[in-house]
Amino acid sequence: MCGIFGIVYRDGVSEPCEDRLKRSASSMLHRGPDGTGIYHEKGIGFAHTRLSLVDLNQRSDQPMWDQSGRYCLVYNGEIYNYKELRQELVERGVHFRTTSDTEVLLHSLIVDGLKRCLQRLEGMFSFAFYDKEARNLVLARDRFGIKPLYVYQDEKQLLFASEVKAMRPWIELKPNSFQMIRYLMNYGSPVRNSCFFGNIDIVPAGSIVTIKIGSQPRFEQFIELPEMLDSSKAEELEGFTKEQIVDHVDKLLNQSVDRMLFADAPVGALCSGGVDSSLIMAIAARSHNNLAIFHVDVVGPLSERDAARRLAEHLKLDLLVVESRDQDFIDMTPDVLYHYEYPFYGKPHSVPFMMVARLVRKHGVKGVLSGEGSDECFLGYDYLALEPMWRSYDRQVGRLQGLVRRIPVIGHRLWKSEGVAPKLILDMLEQFKKTLDERRARELFRERMGRSASINIRSVDMLTNHLQTLLHRNDTMGMSASIEARFPFLDESLVHTAINLPVRYKIRFSPIVLEKSHPFIRDKWVLRSVADRYLPKKLSHRKKLGLPTSAFGRMRVRKQFFKGTFVTDAFKLSRREFDLLFEMADVGLVGKLMMLEAWGQIFINGTAPHVVQDNLRQHATVTPPNRKQIND
Repeated sequence: MCGIFGIVYRDGVSEPCEDRLKRSASSMLHRGPDGTGIYHEKGIGFAHTRLSLVDLNQRSDQPMWDQSGRYCLVYNGEIYNYKELRQELVERGVHFRTTSDTEVLLHSLIVDGLKRCLQRLEGMFSFAFYDKEARNLVLARDRFGIKPLYVYQDEKQLLFASEVKAMRPWIELKPNSFQMIRYLMNYGSPVRNSCFFGNIDIVPAGSIVTIKIGSQPRFEQFIELPEMLDSSKAEELEGFTKEQIVDHVDKLLNQSVDRMLFADAPVGALCSGGVDSSLIMAIAARSHNNLAIFHVDVVGPLSERDAARRLAEHLKLDLLVVESRDQDFIDMTPDVLYHYEYPFYGKPHSVPFMMVARLVRKHGVKGVLSGEGSDECFLGYDYLALEPMWRSYDRQVGRLQGLVRRIPVIGHRLWKSEGVAPKLILDMLEQFKKTLDERRARELFRERMGRSASINIRSVDMLTNHLQTLLHRNDTMGMSASIEARFPFLDESLVHTAINLPVRYKIRFSPIVLEKSHPFIRDKWVLRSVADRYLPKKLSHRKKLGLPTSAFGRMRVRKQFFKGTFVTDAFKLSRREFDLLFEMADVGLVGKLMMLEAWGQIFINGTAPHVVQDNLRQHATVTPPNRKQIND
């Protein structure tokens, strides 16, 4: 895990300033405190900061060149099948100077070429591969979008980086007005393609950018997640018994955990108390002596500390805990914003996540296993558990609609679409990316799967869009403390199985399930069945809670906090107009405005995070939760 930055001048002659390259590297030192590398020549420059987990020796620092001096790699990530790839390359006559996965990736690109190399990589990555002789640069990002990659371009230059702040020495950062509007209207975080900064794009997952110095860049997709839809795999899984399905998923998850535990530096695990992280830790503890496990206790009536403690006792491991309290959501918001790089009001668990990352680093651990991706693969969200029932309901309602529509006046009044325009406009602001993703997935589903009713498309939808915000949180909050997060549930073989798995093995009727949100329906059935082999049922069948945070909903921000004027300037409001907005806004909108103001002060106005923190401490408080907030 590292930080990468690069600049390409379109004229092919201008040479990047070394001092500015160093400043770009310095802005990402938290991503790579173990080494910094700079390279520049006419037309191009690179900066790299290294967090060393495989081959800790300086010989594996970057930018890394091949022995001929023609090819260069600047890389962020982990290639989990690098040992197999290395052995093949050795048999083909390649000589290695290091034991790192970086050098394996470099020679794979040289020997196999870009397309074949990308097809064979199993892991997480964003990288830049430079051919000095051909003056050609290629950027690539992994198929799930685990590793970040941003691109900016104008008539003079193209910049790429792991974090937007690394571009600051070269360009003036400006807000993306469309994204600010979507954010204030409660439409989540822009992490699919469009960035919160104007004219800066997110390279889509599974994409490459080809740049010939002096020419326009070319963007193309090398893999789409819907391409994992596989009728032969679905047919194979359809023929399995329940026991065989559980055995198969168990085997794949064990293989994934084993591969992701490998490192030349300490690796631990995050312990939330939920079934996903608990299962990963139980498997990891079988082969890893004295696995370090870390828990953040969001102190309050919904604390999961007891569940995490029971798991630690069951596995005979020491549980390392940090407590997160209401005041932390005031104190840490500027620091979280600085690393998250856009307002995170909809992802309040970023605060406790940063706290547990700091705990991990304090204990000398560099990498952690995380349970992210399980709910997307195996449909673990409450609303997904209810979907089969709602689809049956919708079919009945559809018949009723068809009947009523034959009565012209009644049909028009009952089913007139009142809410389409606002959503359509919001979709337009993000160039219909999510809608087009879903349509593409359904096209491939029809082409590859026919009319099969045994699987559904929801895992593909969730992995393509919803997962992106969670991966962004894990990457930015982990790297804020120089911690690499690894995701066993995103092993390609396991995801391939999950996408093609009959839905009855994900969501299943069970008369003993009495959860309020989906009674008599067992979510993530196959995963919980695997967990039954490793954990007590009190842990393997726990309800999903996530990090139970409600502090932002109880935060009261005084008007004086907004003296920084970013919000008033961005929306061209007079002080009187802003006072009227503040007077009429509810708690949620004031909270969003607070975070937007803090973001703008830090990134657009250039205010130091500690100054914003002092201002927020003076003008914000969190009230104790009432009974309704606790129940919610």
